[in-house]
Amino acid sequence: MRLIVKIGGSLLTSQELLNKIVGQLVQLKNENLEFIIVHGGGKQIKYYLNELHLKSEFKNGLRVTTPQTMEVVQMVLAGLVNKNIVAEFSKFNIPAVGLCGSDGKSFIAQKYWDSAENETGLDYGQVGEVVQGNPTLINLLVSHNFIPVIACVGLGVDGSHFNVNADEMASAVAILCNADRLIFLTDVPGILDSNKKVIPNLNSRKLDELRSNNVVTEGMLPKTRACDRALKEGISKIHIIGGREIDCLLRLISFEEKIGTTIH
Repeated sequence: MRLIVKIGGSLLTSQELLNKIVGQLVQLKNENLEFIIVHGGGKQIKYYLNELHLKSEFKNGLRVTTPQTMEVVQMVLAGLVNKNIVAEFSKFNIPAVGLCGSDGKSFIAQKYWDSAENETGLDYGQVGEVVQGNPTLINLLVSHNFIPVIACVGLGVDGSHFNVNADEMASAVAILCNADRLIFLTDVPGILDSNKKVIPNLNSRKLDELRSNNVVTEGMLPKTRACDRALKEGISKIHIIGGREIDCLLRLISFEEKIGTTIH
């Protein structure tokens, strides 16, 4: 079984949390499961933008990305954060390979326009969405027992780089690499209803309702859009779970415990 695991939020800023997550992945790998890791790094990007006195701006959960911001995104995601995750796997003597969407022309992106905002579309700068890909490099690594660790930077057809939302990247990786399940590890325990209670099960229709009623907002918007896309392309089971919960991955996969939100 092939699983895509997206790691984001504060799970990437706490060495202790990251170590526990990687430790669970190593245990599951010993059960002959295949893993591909996708990661974000928004908190680290924000830190270095502040250090460089560059403005951070978000619209509908997406970071507006100027050319200067894109340079920081590329350095932080494909460099610092990516290699920290690879190093964490090495502590468990597991070979991991860090890369981003541009490596091997694995994930080709184009400029993202939110046409729903107005007739001309809302311009997010160098924010991209994956429109095509070639999983050859990823499959090669997996077949040789390496764990690919993918930063959410996409390559344009003209050789430019795009900042791809990490949830959207995870969805694209799941689709193009024929994953069996897609798992989002987050700072929250799942998708919450209007009373801040975790919703155990959802489908596309229910996701639409939550967005329409402004129950799902901000950073959860791109996550739910990514889930919709994965469902439409044949990923039958998607999980959004709290990465801080003890043994969350082991409980979900090995023991089939119902935690977080399952979308199917």
